[in-house]
Amino acid sequence: MIEKKYSKILIANRGEIACRIIKTARKMGISCVCVYSDADINSVHVRQADEAVYIGPSPSCLSYLNIDKICEVAVETGAQAVHPGYGFLAENPDFPRALQKHNIDFIGPSTETIEVTANKITAKEAAQKAGVNVVPGYMGKINDVVHAASVAEEIGFSVMLKAASGGGGKGMRIVNSRKEIELAFTSATNEAEKSFKDGSIFIEKYIELPRHIEIQIIADNYGNIVCLGERECSIQRNNQKIIEETPSPFISEEVRQEMYAQCVSLAKQVGYFSAGTVEFVMDKNQKFYFLEVNTRLQVEHLVTEFVTGIDIVEEMIRTACGEKLRFSQSDIKLTGSAMESRICAEDPSKKFFPSSGRIKYYDKPNENDHIRIDDGVASGSEISTFYDSMIAKVVTYGKDRIEAINRMQKALSECYIEGVTNNIEFLESIFHNPNFIAAKLHTKFIPDHYPNGFHGDFVAEEYIRIFIFAALYTHLERENRYCSKPEVFVVGVNENEYSIYAEYESGILTTTYNHNTYSVKGQWKSSHKLLNIIINGDTNITLKVNKQDGKYFIRHAGMKAVCCVFKPHVAKLNKLMLEDKVDEVSANIVKSPISGLLVKLHVNVGDQVEVGQPLFIVEAMKMENIICAEAAMIIKNINIQEGKNVQAGDVVLANCG
Repeated sequence: MIEKKYSKILIANRGEIACRIIKTARKMGISCVCVYSDADINSVHVRQADEAVYIGPSPSCLSYLNIDKICEVAVETGAQAVHPGYGFLAENPDFPRALQKHNIDFIGPSTETIEVTANKITAKEAAQKAGVNVVPGYMGKINDVVHAASVAEEIGFSVMLKAASGGGGKGMRIVNSRKEIELAFTSATNEAEKSFKDGSIFIEKYIELPRHIEIQIIADNYGNIVCLGERECSIQRNNQKIIEETPSPFISEEVRQEMYAQCVSLAKQVGYFSAGTVEFVMDKNQKFYFLEVNTRLQVEHLVTEFVTGIDIVEEMIRTACGEKLRFSQSDIKLTGSAMESRICAEDPSKKFFPSSGRIKYYDKPNENDHIRIDDGVASGSEISTFYDSMIAKVVTYGKDRIEAINRMQKALSECYIEGVTNNIEFLESIFHNPNFIAAKLHTKFIPDHYPNGFHGDFVAEEYIRIFIFAALYTHLERENRYCSKPEVFVVGVNENEYSIYAEYESGILTTTYNHNTYSVKGQWKSSHKLLNIIINGDTNITLKVNKQDGKYFIRHAGMKAVCCVFKPHVAKLNKLMLEDKVDEVSANIVKSPISGLLVKLHVNVGDQVEVGQPLFIVEAMKMENIICAEAAMIIKNINIQEGKNVQAGDVVLANCG
């Protein structure tokens, strides 16, 4: 292979991953061409690019999945290579094949390798030939619902229906009984077709409470293959990763080396070069089974970069240029621990349904040697229903797992997004969860610990004083209350009240709580949305504070409280005030909880519906979201028909009784 240098590449992607690739390309002296759709005309990646070219309407099938158009732009702009990022065309073998016709390089594996490994069925066959442990299952394509039911019963429930092409949890359903097959098969095939243009499904045995462990590999075109450690990806919702870390706190060095050996064997079997990831499920005894190969850059590659010091995007570009790897396996040392949190536009209180809208405020911690933020948004950015829900990635590094967790707790407390419902506080809750801290992880961690979704944690006893201090500081600072002598205040934290002596002067709150005196100094960020308080000169905590109708809505570490501050006589009078009545929402309507396309109605007028029965499906952000009945009802009116767009809050079914 002839070694060459690129001066210009095209990035066939959008959002944070496009910005991520630009960062490394610039470091290497390579200019970048970005593409964009109608929805992304004002996106950050468009502004950061050296050149930006419009490629079509917002639906990805008309823009980011349009191979002919992207090839045309690559030719017109003189790009020598294309980086696909992840998702979209990253694992579509037709894309590098089309680029090859124009003598443009694909920054990734060969077409032949992608054809074998990006399809989960042929990948499992290759893995078996390479001597890799595989999950028991049906290796062929499932033809229809009847075939799916037959195969599932033969394997034995529970089973996993999985899209043969693509990944990211799309086209994946866990099925526990025969009665669930039809809906799961239809939904999985539809989702797979829309995401990957391939609705093929296969079935394998579902391993209960597994860990999800993956190995990052990098290979050149000269047969050199290096493993860059493992990543623990067990914290998932809806079969999609949300938190990743490296190294895994579970596996031994002996098991790590066994996984390395199988990954190298598989890579040789399929002629792999460039960066890739081999994914496994692992049971409680550290026995591991092959899941799939991701023939692309992974979302979570950042944690590996932290502990190895290797820029994986740079190595992808170098191997595509024909360079040999600049390191061997013996050079790889895993140093410290790294964590990644995916900040997503979704509602953890409503089955993690995706959300959309315009970001009104966006604040994040400063990056340094142990905190990294990869994003593609800013205040004013629009989160569209057309694409993935991920907004940003927060990555922290520490000398060990606990230090990385502590730094993540602080980093997430300094992340603030307003205008779009998001999962920041849910992530904070997980990172403060004792079982997460103790590394008691498996892929059912979220449903087990948050069975009814996340609605905000109660304020733990050890945090009561912090919420009191934040409420007092906010009240006195905003009311310009200068108290040169201690006064008594009544601070309400949810249903509880606390009598507190406090004085406030020159920006410093001095207060007494539980017979101890504290000095509190505060500083605001993000248009008075984030309050950083320093207690007694050392304890440094950031809280989210919103004032509304004389109340302070305070959130920290996944906990939330409604706080009030009164003088004692006002507090007594306040108890006599009648609470405003909240209008009750009629139980005779069913609203769409999310915006998107109503792709399927499962009911007709006159149907008797039971609790839990599917009502309709809304497609949003490339995922099919099944809306089920929360009460028994009779369908009397259908207000929105299949194929129509719905907004969150739109009444779909009405006059149900």
